[in-house]
Amino acid sequence: MLHRLPQGRSSPGGAGRLLLLPLLLGLTVMMMMAAVVVEAASVEEVDSEESEEILEEDESVSTEILEPLSSDLSRVTPLSSWLIFRRNSNKGDNRKTKGSRRTSKVRLTRTSILQHGLPGPPGPPGPQGPPGPPAPLLPQQQELIQELQLKLRDMAGGVCVLCDRPPRVSTSFLSRLLQAVTIPRRSLLELQPFSQPSDSERSLQRGQSFNSSTGRYTAAVSGFYQLTASLLIGDRAQVRIRDSVKAAICIESLCQSNLSVESVMGVAAAGGTFSILLTGTLYLQAGEYVSVFVDNATGSAISVLQDSLFSGILLGV
Repeated sequence: MLHRLPQGRSSPGGAGRLLLLPLLLGLTVMMMMAAVVVEAASVEEVDSEESEEILEEDESVSTEILEPLSSDLSRVTPLSSWLIFRRNSNKGDNRKTKGSRRTSKVRLTRTSILQHGLPGPPGPPGPQGPPGPPAPLLPQQQELIQELQLKLRDMAGGVCVLCDRPPRVSTSFLSRLLQAVTIPRRSLLELQPFSQPSDSERSLQRGQSFNSSTGRYTAAVSGFYQLTASLLIGDRAQVRIRDSVKAAICIESLCQSNLSVESVMGVAAAGGTFSILLTGTLYLQAGEYVSVFVDNATGSAISVLQDSLFSGILLGV
């Protein structure tokens, strides 16, 4: 009986301990749920500056909780294990990047839009700047330029490309018909006389080879001469379709056998007063003369009017 009595007394203490165990488990589960809620909130706000402060507060709280627990190393509770795991989960390879800069930029952009409004369209482009210096020539380009310069010098071969003085005009003349000349029907007539050059026309005279009374120019030297005649024709009584007037600058009055400068004008197509222009180059020997002839192939007389022009110049020998 003495041996059974202590066993009966100890049974109430064991039952009390069994009743405290569910209470401890319930408290542990509640604390774990609270820690999970805090961790979920910190994960949602990890990109903002407030999340960093919450994490720092949680770490300080966990440190305060772990300090009394660390005094009793024999007791390891689920809460202390969870806090240690959470504190060390954001270190090493598991460390999360901070998104506070991006969040702050978004907040600044929204604030600037509310204060200043939306940005306007881009402005027009500015004026073009001054051109830069020319690029230096490549060695190959410099060699080509030097070779070209040498070839041009060899081709010139001492010939005067640009003379010191331009060539002097040794012979030229210009004269106008002194009065109107009537040419009968179906006839050929040499134009004369011509007037003396006026003061403004004397600068165009070189030499004394033109005879104004006969209307003939005699070549002083052999060479190529540029000859021009501008004739005004009028006073026609009858006109037929086939009527024409022919003008020519002839050498030695031989328009048929010698080379000449000629022009033919249809009278019916011209109508009224008309002009005939002759211009060309003839080679004259020294002493040969040239003059203007008009061949009237119409059925009535015509007139070569006053101030009709005859001129010439020596081009070269």
